[in-house]
Amino acid sequence: MTRRFAPAALAVLLAAAPALAADAPSVKKFVVEVPKSANVPAPAALAQAFPEGFPLGLGSGVAYAGREADGSILLYAVGDRGPNADAPHFLAAPDAKPVPAKFFPAPDYVPTLAKLRLRGDVVEILDLKPLTNADGTPVSGRPLPAGAVGSTGETGLGADLAVLPADANGLDPEGIAVDPTDGNLWLCDEYGPFLVKVEAATGKILKKYGPGQGLPEILAKRQPNRGFEGLAVTPDGKVYAAMQSILDVDGKVKASKAPFIRLLELDPATGATRMFAYPHDVAVYKKSGDAKLGDLTAVSAGKLVTVEQAKGADKVMRNVAFVVDVSKATDISGKTAPDGRPLETLADLAGLSALGIVPAAKTRLFDLRDLGWKAEKAEGLALLPDGRTLVVASDNDFGLAGKVVNPASDKDGKAVTDPTDYTLAPDGQAGYDGKPVSTTFAIVPSGEKTELWVVTLPEALK
Repeated sequence: MTRRFAPAALAVLLAAAPALAADAPSVKKFVVEVPKSANVPAPAALAQAFPEGFPLGLGSGVAYAGREADGSILLYAVGDRGPNADAPHFLAAPDAKPVPAKFFPAPDYVPTLAKLRLRGDVVEILDLKPLTNADGTPVSGRPLPAGAVGSTGETGLGADLAVLPADANGLDPEGIAVDPTDGNLWLCDEYGPFLVKVEAATGKILKKYGPGQGLPEILAKRQPNRGFEGLAVTPDGKVYAAMQSILDVDGKVKASKAPFIRLLELDPATGATRMFAYPHDVAVYKKSGDAKLGDLTAVSAGKLVTVEQAKGADKVMRNVAFVVDVSKATDISGKTAPDGRPLETLADLAGLSALGIVPAAKTRLFDLRDLGWKAEKAEGLALLPDGRTLVVASDNDFGLAGKVVNPASDKDGKAVTDPTDYTLAPDGQAGYDGKPVSTTFAIVPSGEKTELWVVTLPEALK
């Protein structure tokens, strides 16, 4: 199967890079147009808004897959759990407790792997492979059952407000990397968080790791939908995964001053794991819990590139690329604060230092915003073998967005535009501040495209 994208002037990607300023990367920017034949079918209730379905999403993660004889660049790409949107808290009965919810207008969507080829002035889809369980049954992106390892506690709702069945094998892939030992693929997931090894030729899951199931149990303390966001495999076969944000170790994450986000190292050959403290830029955020990491890509053994991204306290979005070196960092597995609580309860890096803990070292590369990046997040990151060319991808979130229609007003008279501030009953009745309101909720086209950037650094990373 071969499908073609038509980004503008992609030929420059394969041309020789121009002379670079000593301190500035060179950037080539492309918008990826997904063929309509690859769209995800929309339900009848949304047929008017999405007559051609939801545009396929493939920008959650990218990985270098090689070159062909003519110089064409091959990439692996992966999409996340599928079309979804924020929903009000679901109120199953008048006397029930409201629970977090998400709209899944295409609940049977199967998270999908793609093989891409960059040749001439086009991007071609060479293959699409839906993920399957070891027994061959398809994986879905629906939330896991309540109480299961990896459950977010969310209730999935269809476009008709019907409660969707949970999926014990549900996955929300966010990163992809190639295993140099056998050519198969690794994926990371936001639910569990899980690490999954997948057969590249079939999309079949070969092995799955989760908290208490081959991974440290403390990782289950991830904030909902902020599990593993980045993934890399270094040349020595070690698998690295980045939590998206600080852990919620005590239910007080909004007040947390935790000075680090956890990085995991897995040695698949032995099953051994280590964890390291990535020192995010705490001071620039309104609160520590706002900080997020994007994807990872490997430079060499123990050396990675990541993107730190979120709105700062100044309400300005930042997407800053850093080189991260864990070669001299302390393994924080099993380590606690002096009072026995998790290390995330410490208020600053001095608290870690007092315990003899050395965090990962980080060196700033560039801020994508300074280069013109407009998307909220840099979802995919891949370093090419030359050590100086980075492929950066955004996610189109399947071209949809949630919308609050006829919003209620808060106590200050301002419109309440966040769906999660409301409740929703099975009959569609919305509530705000304990009272029924005439607000409704819509899923509308966002017009968002997947962007693909090629950033060439002045010098190769080593």
